[in-house]
Parts: sequence; C-alpha cells; structure tokens
Amino acid sequence: MKKVLITALVLLCIPGVCFAMTLCPDGTYVSGLRCYMAPDGTYTGGPPKTAPDGSYTGGQPRMMPDGSYGGYRGGSRIPTMCPDGSYVYGRCKMTPSGTYVGE
Repeated sequence: MKKVLITALVLLCIPGVCFAMTLCPDGTYVSGLRCYMAPDGTYTGGPPKTAPDGSYTGGQPRMMPDGSYGGYRGGSRIPTMCPDGSYVYGRCKMTPSGTYVGE
C-alpha cells in the first residue's frame, strides 16, 4: 500500500501542478519533499550548494535584490518579493511558522 501511495504522489506531483513544503528537524520549513542538512547545520530543500557569501541554498545560488542568496531549481528565473520583504524564486508560499518559501 505504501508503494502505491508513493507512486501516486510522484505521478501527481509533476512540476507546476503540486507543491510540497517540509518541516525540518530544526523547526524550519523548506520547499520540497525532504530536508538536506548543509555543513553548517542549516537545512535546504535540495542538495546544499555553497553561495558566494558562505551560506547554503537548495539549488543553484543566485543573488536576490536584497543581497541575500536563494537557490534556483528551475521555474521562474525572476525573484519574487514576499509580503514579509524576503525573496523567493517562484510564488511566495507561507509556511505554518509565518516565513515564506518559493513554490
């Protein structure tokens, strides 16, 4: 039954159709189906990549308009400013903790 559910989830979650956010062990949320721990102990939604400022992103590091770095994993190439002033790639999706992740 578990294999059927996972297969159905994979088949239904094609890019642009569904969105997943995951609660990581440190209490932060990431976009994606799992948490990846970076060498500094933070979590990302994809395999961690080092940004020029030493932070880690879950995709190809790209500079946001505010000087921070976000992980680009495909989709929208233009950063979006969320209601709290942070930037994400794609649409802003509010997490239960009130922060935003990219959809």
